Amino acid sequence: MSCVLDETAADIPVRDTTVHPSQLAVAPQDQSTCQNVRTRHDISKVSREELEDRFLRLHEETLQLKQHVHKQDDKIRK
Repeated sequence: MSCVLDETAADIPVRDTTVHPSQLAVAPQDQSTCQNVRTRHDISKVSREELEDRFLRLHEETLQLKQHVHKQDDKIRK
């Protein structure tokens, strides 16, 4: 599977800007971007109950990870 790329992108002049590491993490330029688009289309085929279940699992996992990060930060401060 290949991503659709703009053929004229190389022809357009761009302004040089400094790139911060945080900006690199936000916009990766790899195959996962194409896969995310594909999964968005597949969501319409999933039932509402399953989507809610996935959301709640991800939300709970996020809360647990945040708690873990706070514990590690506390250990680092000590």
